[in-house]
Amino acid sequence: MKVSFVGCGGMAAHYLGVYRDLPWVEVLSCVDADLASAQRAADSFGGEKPFATADYAAALADEVDAVIISTPNFCHAEQAIAAMKAGKHVLLQKPVAASLADAEAIAAAADASDKTVGLYMSYFDQPLIHDLRDMVSGRRFGDIVHCYARLMHRGGMMWSKEVLAGKPTWRGSVAETGGGCFIQLAVHYIHIFEAVTGAKVVRATGMTNKLHCPGLEGEDIACALLQMDSGAMITLDTAWCADGEELAIHGTGGRAVYRGNRWLALSSASGEYEGRALRYSGGVTEAFGGPLGEEQVIEVTPPGFGDIGNPLNQHVAFLEAARAGLPAPVSIASGVWDMRVVAAVYEAARTGKVVELC
Repeated sequence: MKVSFVGCGGMAAHYLGVYRDLPWVEVLSCVDADLASAQRAADSFGGEKPFATADYAAALADEVDAVIISTPNFCHAEQAIAAMKAGKHVLLQKPVAASLADAEAIAAAADASDKTVGLYMSYFDQPLIHDLRDMVSGRRFGDIVHCYARLMHRGGMMWSKEVLAGKPTWRGSVAETGGGCFIQLAVHYIHIFEAVTGAKVVRATGMTNKLHCPGLEGEDIACALLQMDSGAMITLDTAWCADGEELAIHGTGGRAVYRGNRWLALSSASGEYEGRALRYSGGVTEAFGGPLGEEQVIEVTPPGFGDIGNPLNQHVAFLEAARAGLPAPVSIASGVWDMRVVAAVYEAARTGKVVELC
């Protein structure tokens, strides 16, 4: 499979190795508006290198089978739609676009395409997410009542300083990003919680603020409260001016709390469980008139972004789907829904009202 790699900086550098290490994949071109970034990516291949260019037309060349797009949000619609019209398989970095209108245009083009078109969601590389989905579907946590996620880093403070020093960044522009920390970070966990629980968000409210990033137009902290069609609640906290990460799922029969991408505190009244990443011994005690699973702390470290030995690597999964003519593991349509939830939270933050989702 012949590939053009579009957008070579930032996170893209972490998974470029997938395309270098798969023997049945050949990267023909590395494309970036910053030619130096494209050249660094090309140089990382060694041997017979792909050529580096700042011209997106290289991605649309006849010999290219698939276009991997990891560019800023505001570039997605023009680039992805052009690639689909040129008959390419397309893998697009989340979020789908900077605006809901652009995301819907990408989804329409994907529906009209006979190629594999999908969205890259990095957390689905992680076996733990798939184990949690299996545990939820197997009712090992009973009925799910609450999900929580905190995803925070201090990148906004760094970008703010750069902007104030005269070095603009697309992340500082609401038009080019689509917002601030919430659209960039929350889409991960909106998608995860809906995938893990099988429920959909139907109601949203939230608040946003800008506390420590004066150089950025968008918010650097946001908190959202979402209700699902199952009745369960989701709380999402995101920030670009603090750090920390946590995922939690609480049910009537157990809980899972994952902190810092390392330590999982797991409790299930359903007994032993063995999955892809989890080994739970299943001790049970009595509390509040019923069974309570004994908490067990398990070390769970995520695989590397470029680990082609990971059977859940989302880049490999996409390339295999494209090679076989199958749908992408994560659809564009599912990413558009994530953006609708984000848009509802932003509307709620502006109006102070609860927003209903169709």
